[in-house]
Amino acid sequence: MGVNLHVDLDTLQLIQGPSQRSAINSLRFKRGDAARLQVVFLENGVTPVTIGDPALLEIQIGIKLRNQFDRSYLAHSADWSMPSEGDDTPTYGCVISFNTLQLNSALNIGSETSEELSEITLMGEITWREGAGEPTSTRTFLVIIENDVNRGTEGVPTDADPPYPPPSSFVMKSDEGFVVTLRNELKSFDANTATIDQLVDAFATMLSTLKSKNVI
Repeated sequence: MGVNLHVDLDTLQLIQGPSQRSAINSLRFKRGDAARLQVVFLENGVTPVTIGDPALLEIQIGIKLRNQFDRSYLAHSADWSMPSEGDDTPTYGCVISFNTLQLNSALNIGSETSEELSEITLMGEITWREGAGEPTSTRTFLVIIENDVNRGTEGVPTDADPPYPPPSSFVMKSDEGFVVTLRNELKSFDANTATIDQLVDAFATMLSTLKSKNVI
């Protein structure tokens, strides 16, 4: 499954979809992954159309550090598939890798002096050109790259020893002697004739026992 993108050819913005012309604020990807993009270009924000002769068309997507336009790409792809003739919804596709040394460096991965970042906000653009014609580009959009959790080098977690007791084995259920003690404490006085002091002493004893068992 790919990431479906729609480009409004009137505004050159990424939008939600046909007849949904609200701009997409940002795209999210994971470091280390390869993302399959499927892009549809919409005339008047509604009708899917082709954008040039497939034999002459060049498309690229580039992603760089935000506001650093003269720097190298952190991720890039210029290898795009073209729609088949007669497609009702012409779709242009590519695979872009987020497993690059440049992206690792931007996230401080492998750094001996800085902590790894949990994510980084970049800028992206899709550009196309037919033959020797002038290029057309989308509006610059934000690209958020999240750091990856699963890297394949972690190994299997070690089970705790001793294992944490299941809920069914908590003290109140497993310590029969403790339960008997509490029951006898309650039976040791007649609630109908007991004084306030006796009641207070009885509950104080119960609380003390509970605390000693780490129940409360």
